[in-house]
Amino acid sequence: MEHPPLILRANWVLPISSEPLPNGEVVVENGQIVEVRPQPNTRKASDVLDFGDAILMPGLVNAHCHLEYTALRGLNDRTPFFAWVRGLVELKAQMPTELWLPSAMLGAAECIASGITFIADNTDSGVSAEVLARAGLRGRVYQEMFGIGKEPNDETLLHQLNERLTTLRKTIEKHEATARISLGVSPHAVYTVRDSLLKALAHFAQQQNLPISIHASESSEEVALTRSGSGPFAEMFAQRGIDYLHPRMPPVEYLHQAGVLSPATQLVHCVRVEPYEIPFIAEANAAVAHCPRSNARLLTGVAPIYELRRRGVRIGLGTDSVVSSGNFDLLEELRYGALMQRAHAYTAQPSWRDWVTLATLGGAASLGVDNQIGSLEPGKRADIIALRTQRLAFSQMPDPYAALVLVARSEDVACVIVDGAILYQDGNWCTIEPDKIRAKLTALIDERKRPTVAS
Repeated sequence: MEHPPLILRANWVLPISSEPLPNGEVVVENGQIVEVRPQPNTRKASDVLDFGDAILMPGLVNAHCHLEYTALRGLNDRTPFFAWVRGLVELKAQMPTELWLPSAMLGAAECIASGITFIADNTDSGVSAEVLARAGLRGRVYQEMFGIGKEPNDETLLHQLNERLTTLRKTIEKHEATARISLGVSPHAVYTVRDSLLKALAHFAQQQNLPISIHASESSEEVALTRSGSGPFAEMFAQRGIDYLHPRMPPVEYLHQAGVLSPATQLVHCVRVEPYEIPFIAEANAAVAHCPRSNARLLTGVAPIYELRRRGVRIGLGTDSVVSSGNFDLLEELRYGALMQRAHAYTAQPSWRDWVTLATLGGAASLGVDNQIGSLEPGKRADIIALRTQRLAFSQMPDPYAALVLVARSEDVACVIVDGAILYQDGNWCTIEPDKIRAKLTALIDERKRPTVAS
């Protein structure tokens, strides 16, 4: 779809890939950035959006989330990790199928209002393809797969995966969104996918040239399972008669040995990764999705971001689901991650600029789409946001990167643009009607019984 030429202006333009530009403007034609330049002396024109006291920057990249769980927010307060996972499984089992779509759509509306323009969504139901397409967002849909017992067998599950991917492609094509939305495969985790299925899914993804996303080294319970066949996951499998072949090594080393790691692999969390495993990630050129608020909420720890970056690992920033993080505010995730890393690693690195990069160009690079988005450069797609800097907290902040990390919040987002099309401006959504979606979701839940889980 073509959109009229547009010039965006603000007191600060942050290309990310180059130095900040005071009093700059971005020229957009046919959904593409054609020029980033200082503002000329001529002022307002009919095709100019002048945000004044604001920061123009690339749209935020949410490197990992689960949109479909939005309706489950606040319903699972269990800890530690294993107990929380069991609670989530119980909640999912109670969710009527027809609730997944409005639940995910409400999550997408929240993401847009938070300045997110790209969403990497791991989905069991598959509704996020429809959601991203209708919302006008850019993103990747990772179809989740599970299979820890003997049945269904690998062949049956691979057939199911192929059918699901075909359905997702048709949905994306129906909405003419193939240029914005790509597909991937997500073997959920080493504690939900058996060894043979994990290898079969990795082989399938490689044959189909599809990227992989897998939750890895998220918790001590997961590490205990793969390293020694002990802990709550192992006890649950024994009680259920599941013969889990534990590899006697931590999760990332196991994924390395199993041939899962590659430049197309995204490892979600890596909180409990061993120092000697980091070279496996780096040498495979695999990426990591960092979700600091979820990790803190579930008592799993702090990922070694400083060491991962030192080794050259590509890292993106993700909100995870709202069941663990509370909301889709990637600016809040950015601030929390930056401050927690300083407290954990006793270093000022990564810098404020580095953290903003993780939420934009770094996230795009971690997903292999940095040739299209993540920075404001001629030739890249016009995925751009404007954040107003008029609140008192922004006063006397000479460094726009520090301002973004320490002060900015989702309420400052004034405009969200994807492919040159405005999705959100001054509190109004252009492609989604969140009030109607929320009312519909509430009505559907009221007709049934709200999912619950004992604390």
